[in-house]
Amino acid sequence: MKSSDLQILLNDAKLSPEELGKRLGISGMTLRRWVKSRPGALIPQFYERALSDEIIRLWMEGRLLEDAESVKWAMTQGQSLYFEAALKNLGLSGDFLKSEMGDDRMMLCLTQIGSGEARRKQVNENLKTIKNYGKVGKGWTAKLSTLMKVIKSKKLNSMDKLIAYGALFYLICPFDLIPDSVPVFGLIDDYAILDLASDYYLKRFSKKI
Repeated sequence: MKSSDLQILLNDAKLSPEELGKRLGISGMTLRRWVKSRPGALIPQFYERALSDEIIRLWMEGRLLEDAESVKWAMTQGQSLYFEAALKNLGLSGDFLKSEMGDDRMMLCLTQIGSGEARRKQVNENLKTIKNYGKVGKGWTAKLSTLMKVIKSKKLNSMDKLIAYGALFYLICPFDLIPDSVPVFGLIDDYAILDLASDYYLKRFSKKI
């Protein structure tokens, strides 16, 4: 993280250097010195782990937005709070990672994700972005088409659509269990969830979509 990024973080979180320093266990004077250093100067690497974890905490407290550059940076650092933050973003509890993950358990999790009104709204507002994922490959196109038909169907009730909403939100969620920024592996979990959800609807509701 650069010194200029630190100033943006302080502004976004509405914290003084002293307040952030107290949370980090360092002096406000040290933070002020970093902020005033030459443009482009990097924060000492020794402090990056603590700083990235603190940024995640600020986001989880609602003091930073998920699209803030500091949050995006922190999510790429592999810090200890990543999974806790990702679960919060998905609307899941910490028990998610403690339970054996079979198909039935995953469906319950997708239902829980899709039950959030704000998450459903986000899916509805990003249908064009979701459709663009079909460019990844033919398999993606088919699965996305099935799930988008589900959420638009007038033959299915709101409860029946929750799994589809959960799967599609997981796809566009910037912070899921495997960050999409991770080469190759970043989209594997997204595809697996789309596959599971689309098969669910094709087996149970093929005549309604």
